[in-house]
Amino acid sequence: MSSSKQEDNVEEEEQAFLPPSPPRGDAAWTRDGRSRSVTWYLRLALEIGMAVIIIVLLVNPVYERIGPERSPVPRFPRKTYTFLPDPQYVRDDMLFDEHDTLHTLHNWIPLSADARGYVQIPDYGAYDILGDPYTVAINRTSDGPAYMMSVFHQLHCLSYIVDHFQQGYAGTELTEEVAHHSAHCIDYLRQSIMCAADTNLEGKTEAGPGWGSKHECADYDAVLAWANEHSTMKWRNGLMPGEAIL
Repeated sequence: MSSSKQEDNVEEEEQAFLPPSPPRGDAAWTRDGRSRSVTWYLRLALEIGMAVIIIVLLVNPVYERIGPERSPVPRFPRKTYTFLPDPQYVRDDMLFDEHDTLHTLHNWIPLSADARGYVQIPDYGAYDILGDPYTVAINRTSDGPAYMMSVFHQLHCLSYIVDHFQQGYAGTELTEEVAHHSAHCIDYLRQSIMCAADTNLEGKTEAGPGWGSKHECADYDAVLAWANEHSTMKWRNGLMPGEAIL
């Protein structure tokens, strides 16, 4: 009697504190259900991941076209140029004579924009990349905001260095202003070259180091046309006889 009562008490405790042991068939079903559940979640995660990748690939080109613009200047078409010496713009002997230097640099005039590189950007406030504009002559009666396109600043600096290099060769004493301006131009051109980072590959040619190699560049005619279309007042149509700096 006592033994039967103890067995009843143990059974009551097991029922109160221990979950019932599932039959073998139920255990197998549970394992199978868990396996299907894990597979379903993995498949769902994979499908979501693929959907996100597809959306990113579809949205990115649209974002590049209509997203926040970083610059009001368009992307110009590309054109292949072959680098070769051109005596119209630089001659080996021009630095020996001031007249020859001036005459040669005058041929650079068509390379610069009508307004010396100043362009009008009416909605300049919409572009975070732009700093404060210069104030220049927009027409004969009024001034207004404008920006300088870097390529024309670079041409200005190069022509300035060439002109004053020739003057120094001729014995002209270096002034503080020329020294300061020249140093600015040298460092500005250094950074401009690094910014453009022309990675076209040059090989050995009969024309000499650097010459004869093809370079894929911005179409300069298109650049010049855009600058003239958005220019401020024409700064000058040519250089005075004694001037050579763009």
